[in-house]
Amino acid sequence: MFRDQDTLYEPRNLFIWFLLAFQGGVLNVGGYLSVHRFVSHVTGFATLAGIYGAKQHLSEMFSTLLVPVFFVFGAMISAWFVERQRIREKSPRYSVVFSIIILNLIFIAMYGSAGFFGEFCEPFNFGRDMFLLFLLCFTCGLQNAVISSASGAVIRTTHLTGPTTDFGIGLIRIWTTRKNINKQELFATWCRLGIFISFVFGSLIGAAVFLQLQFNGFYLPVLLSLFVAIRLRVIKKM
Repeated sequence: MFRDQDTLYEPRNLFIWFLLAFQGGVLNVGGYLSVHRFVSHVTGFATLAGIYGAKQHLSEMFSTLLVPVFFVFGAMISAWFVERQRIREKSPRYSVVFSIIILNLIFIAMYGSAGFFGEFCEPFNFGRDMFLLFLLCFTCGLQNAVISSASGAVIRTTHLTGPTTDFGIGLIRIWTTRKNINKQELFATWCRLGIFISFVFGSLIGAAVFLQLQFNGFYLPVLLSLFVAIRLRVIKKM
């Protein structure tokens, strides 16, 4: 449905990419405010594990190394329902993946509001906050993998390293071939810029929502995920 380069950047698909990049920003800022960690990517956790190891804080080091495992686990669950279905020439089950995302976020919002994860924005506590960190990274792994699979590993929506790198490469390609510009490359480059802007805008709106609603702010990505799940179902029937 999405892997064909002729349809990958159709307006109906672009809206989903941008909306999920917006949601990536919301989840990342929600994770940062609630557990003081960026949760939509795993790069920083390798650095933190190295720091804890150098300080001989071994329990903290191994706990931190578990965080990427949950991100990978989320990606595997997503791939089971999307990529595996595609390999077997069956219809990808996007709705199942988004249902898991929605249930995770509802759980976080409900239990967070009930005080299970402590006070919102309070300093990070290893004994209490690791579970929340695992859940958030698991959720981001689900989201990143479902869109990566759907787009043939072209679109990323929970982090900006790859899209901004591709954007820089695309600018040079456009400059080099400006007398005979590949329109598809031109459009793809500006779409990557759109993903970057959507993520930043999601961080901005998300921060305002979380600072006001605290853990109840996680209901915002619940609504976004529900909308995307319904939208994907409609597109699949077209």
